Amino acid sequence: MLGYMPAIAKEIISNRFTNIHFLIGDFNVVVYNSIQSVGWVKTGTGSAIFSLEDVYINEEIKIIKENGVIVMHNTIGCNIEKDAYNLFTLDTDSGAMDVYKGALSSKVLTFNNIDSEIKTKNEYGDWYTFKLIYKQISSLENELIVGCSKDNGKTWFPFIKNRYLRK
Repeated sequence: MLGYMPAIAKEIISNRFTNIHFLIGDFNVVVYNSIQSVGWVKTGTGSAIFSLEDVYINEEIKIIKENGVIVMHNTIGCNIEKDAYNLFTLDTDSGAMDVYKGALSSKVLTFNNIDSEIKTKNEYGDWYTFKLIYKQISSLENELIVGCSKDNGKTWFPFIKNRYLRK
């Protein structure tokens, strides 16, 4: 006999994103790359829309850089039973998809793809994993820092920073 799962109360669903509600909105984006000897250098601009749809936060982001345009669709979900977050990414240009596991601590949302079966390989044959750190800077500004690791998460290096400015 199959069991059933009772419906989750609507207020629980709407409250699952209370601590990261700062993500919701329409933003201008400034993109920076980390250059070892210089620090963060502006390398692009764009726009992003984060919207709460049913039980997920969806992001559509378009970045214009010198070497082209990057369009991503990201979906953030929250497993309220495990108090855990998941991020599903889709790079619409390359068709690459990945799943990141995450957690919230002190209003900082952190994801990584260490457990992913999809790894990124650079032109030198190195395999990379990524960490994404979302945090609120002010009521009008959020930040995403992307780190990368060649040793499966033992050591992280800054890679990209997106500064989200509320429109």
